[in-house]
Amino acid sequence: MTIPFKNSHAPRLLVLAGAVALAMSAGCNNEDKKDDPKKPNDPAMKYQAEISRTSFGVPHIKANDEGSLAYGVATAYAQDNVCLMADEFTTVSGERSKYFGPTATRQTSDLPNIQTDFFYRIINDADAVKAAWEAHSAPMKAMIEGYVAGYNDYLDKTGMNNLPAACKNGEWVHKITEADMVKLLRRYAVEASSGQFIPAIVGATPPGQNPLVPAVPPKAGMHPMDPDYWVAMRERTGSNAVALGRDATDNGQGMLLGTPHFPWRGALRFYQLHLTIPGKLDAMGAALGGMPMINIGFNQNLAWSHTVNNSAHFTVHAMPLDPSDPTKYLFDGQAQSMERKTISIDVKGPDGVVRQQARTFYSSRFGPMVVIPGQLDWTGGMAYAINDANLSNHRMLEQWYGMGSARSLDEFKASIDRTVGLPWVNTLAVDKEGSALFMDVTVVPNVSAAKQSACVPAPFKPLAARGLFVLSGATSACAPATDVNAPQPGIFAGTSLPRLTRGDYVQNSNDSAWLSNPRAPVTGFPDIVSVDNVEQFGRTRIGITQLEKRLAGTDGLAGRRMTVAQLQGLALSNRVYYADQIMDDVLALCRGDKDTQAADSANACARLNQWDRTVNLDSNTGYLYFTGLWERIMRVPGVWAVPFNPADPVNTPRGLNIDNAAIANTVRQALASSAQDVARLGVSPDARWGDVQVATRGTRQIPIHGGKGSDGVYNAMGTVAGTDGKLEVIYGTSYIQTVSFDKNGPQVQAMLSYSQSTDPASPHYADQTERFSKKEWITQPYTEAQIKADPAFSTTTVSRKAVATPNGKP
Repeated sequence: MTIPFKNSHAPRLLVLAGAVALAMSAGCNNEDKKDDPKKPNDPAMKYQAEISRTSFGVPHIKANDEGSLAYGVATAYAQDNVCLMADEFTTVSGERSKYFGPTATRQTSDLPNIQTDFFYRIINDADAVKAAWEAHSAPMKAMIEGYVAGYNDYLDKTGMNNLPAACKNGEWVHKITEADMVKLLRRYAVEASSGQFIPAIVGATPPGQNPLVPAVPPKAGMHPMDPDYWVAMRERTGSNAVALGRDATDNGQGMLLGTPHFPWRGALRFYQLHLTIPGKLDAMGAALGGMPMINIGFNQNLAWSHTVNNSAHFTVHAMPLDPSDPTKYLFDGQAQSMERKTISIDVKGPDGVVRQQARTFYSSRFGPMVVIPGQLDWTGGMAYAINDANLSNHRMLEQWYGMGSARSLDEFKASIDRTVGLPWVNTLAVDKEGSALFMDVTVVPNVSAAKQSACVPAPFKPLAARGLFVLSGATSACAPATDVNAPQPGIFAGTSLPRLTRGDYVQNSNDSAWLSNPRAPVTGFPDIVSVDNVEQFGRTRIGITQLEKRLAGTDGLAGRRMTVAQLQGLALSNRVYYADQIMDDVLALCRGDKDTQAADSANACARLNQWDRTVNLDSNTGYLYFTGLWERIMRVPGVWAVPFNPADPVNTPRGLNIDNAAIANTVRQALASSAQDVARLGVSPDARWGDVQVATRGTRQIPIHGGKGSDGVYNAMGTVAGTDGKLEVIYGTSYIQTVSFDKNGPQVQAMLSYSQSTDPASPHYADQTERFSKKEWITQPYTEAQIKADPAFSTTTVSRKAVATPNGKP
């Protein structure tokens, strides 16, 4: 089926009725009337936006309508990251094998292109993309169209020969259509659901057929039906956020900290920008690549951040099969044939010739079939299908538009409850009056506790208790329920999901809603939404501990309320939480074993004894010995001296059970193995942490502070082995912001850790990375006066002329 989308250069009419309605319901700031872009009502212009740049390349984009605003966003983003964006459009269109070969991998994935190509062709088939497009409101369609026009005009005006070196004259760089933008949005929507099941989906074949992905049982923690997989996934895309209310801040108004830990490479990189439509929107912050909307940020009245939540956004359904045919399943007592779809992709061979490769994929009423050898096997009697609730979530743009234009926290909250468009993130927000809000309102399959009890097969009940759901697929009674108050079938209504409003604080570091504030536990929700009484991450515990000490006045600082500087100190203290829980015991073992230690263990003990238990740039390399040790013992049964106690979840577990000879010996062995790891890395004994962990920008290796989130480091960083004993940062703290309010409005300091541009030739390729390395926060210009006073201020107007239609109208 051909998608009836217009060519990006064909004449078309924008449907404005929805935009007018949205304008009537949206907020208006006092300064909006004087912020009109140049020639705001020029009828000769189809799209027109003013792009002002301030220090560090941050664009402030103003326009009079949604399409023009997105046109400006696309232009600015392409100026800084066109190669990154072109690469992502190639991915979501399933064309990587065509240009780069089937076995190559993209920079941000270890999956071969042939797998990702088939996956995106499966979820982004013509019918699905057409339905998603039609589900968008008129203003959001206008934004998508405007973004397409802006991106394509940038390619035209720049010329393929003048693009950055990474994509100059690349045959894979091409103009886009509205369909490409919808595919990109769907890619973001499924990031925390079927996007983690790519091998399981493309490798699902009936018994006896050769799968695309070899049926090799995955290792523990390496597949998405293992809870530890999601712990690691939230480590790669996790976050911290703290919202402080009037009772916790030095000036009695709201204060926010947001520290998302996202990839430093690929489209999940954040991009700073400021978006204004006079009378409707004036929001600033950061967005993912291709998003013409602020995802994390602030406006005149409030500020918000997100953390990846641990609700489930999919269910797996166990489908009993017709004994005579493994492609027929039994549902409500009737045999039903699976849908078969043959998908073809273009594949470049070793000889450079592109040939088509076709595969047949199967799906049920719940969604595509999946296979995970040893757990979800397709046999003659049973098969499994994944129901991804976010594949029907076409409300993300609408959601962030409503949040960014909210005039109050009540409006903000109502927008989230009404739209339920956030795919997989908690929301923490504050307003200028000093209310702090936590909401865990996302797209979650509607599986009640009663349905969980009745419909989860016995072998899968332990998984359900940890938030992963396999349901019986034999009966309609076990399908996710429909709530008439929800915006799509099969998900919970927004008002039925967790939230907490406080005058002191709320926080989240990727744990469930339970301990958003331990003074008021959030309980009583189905396990698929939020799990109670479970051990918390180290980042959660260190965050709560520091907040509680500050409010109690027991942290050694004056007063009992938090300042912006103290909040920033929480974000970048670089304390290693689990070191404080176990290092005294480790060093006690070191002292006891002093006369019998092998050389490697003795070296480790010496470094650990001198270590300050932080991952600041001037810390010694004791952290390397610690993190290898902790990784090996963190899940050993009986390792804790004081086990986890749900009645004291912030302070337990703690201490090592070194009085147990077996545990003590395990710790010794782990310490020796960790020392061997450090030796293999080739790090100088006299090195400092800033000599080891770096971000390479051209020939410069910028030292980066922070450490693993799994070690309880709030400033979480993930690395891969580089050269010369270096560790190269590939994910972690990304767009980090603090927002406070006073009589002059929002006061914002922020940093984009990896900088605005991915182009090495750009002046904004490393400038903020240098600032982040030094912990030098950057004050953000927001008002018109602040923007024009910025020493790097410049402005330009970008536009596209209207094209006459047969009736003479633009």
